[in-house]
Amino acid sequence: MDDQAGKLFAGHMGICAVLVNLLIDKGVVRRRELVERFQQAQVAASQCSGGPMVAYALAEMVAYLQSADAVRPAAAPDRLALDGETILVVEEQPIIARHLQRALEAAGAKVLMAHDAADALPRIQRSYCSAAVLDWHPESGEGQALARRLKEEGVRFLFCATQPPEDVATGRGAPILRKPVPPKQIVKALALMIGAGNRA
Repeated sequence: MDDQAGKLFAGHMGICAVLVNLLIDKGVVRRRELVERFQQAQVAASQCSGGPMVAYALAEMVAYLQSADAVRPAAAPDRLALDGETILVVEEQPIIARHLQRALEAAGAKVLMAHDAADALPRIQRSYCSAAVLDWHPESGEGQALARRLKEEGVRFLFCATQPPEDVATGRGAPILRKPVPPKQIVKALALMIGAGNRA
């Protein structure tokens, strides 16, 4: 696998995570078995061309599966963690967007969905939102404009990104969750942000 293929693979780990969870939830495969397979693939990938990036992505998948397994028992108490809140979600991958939307709605939130920053800007003008989840694309001028607009409106937000630059969080005062990330973790992060905003 060459470097370009490795980057492509790493960039789609968020979608892979959603599909893997569907297989687990349907009972097609056990979580522990998948963790073992990804760990074996990680070792093999580190020994081939373009492997380091793939090995890193596989390690991220293992960490995702293990963290998703860890948060499952705590799912019920978080069910209405966002009751009455309106959350803007900007995510270009439809399967990830739907997965996250279901988790947010299960937590009691009303969800405003946008494919990209250009689609999200008019939604902010028409509707109030409590917080936002942004898919980060550093080359997007619209994305930077959206982050500025949210800050002007006093709306807290976080980034979900596959390979975020190191200065995103410090430069914009927003936390980063690196994909793949369990939706329950995003729900918890949003609840903490909104709670902190209400206490400020």
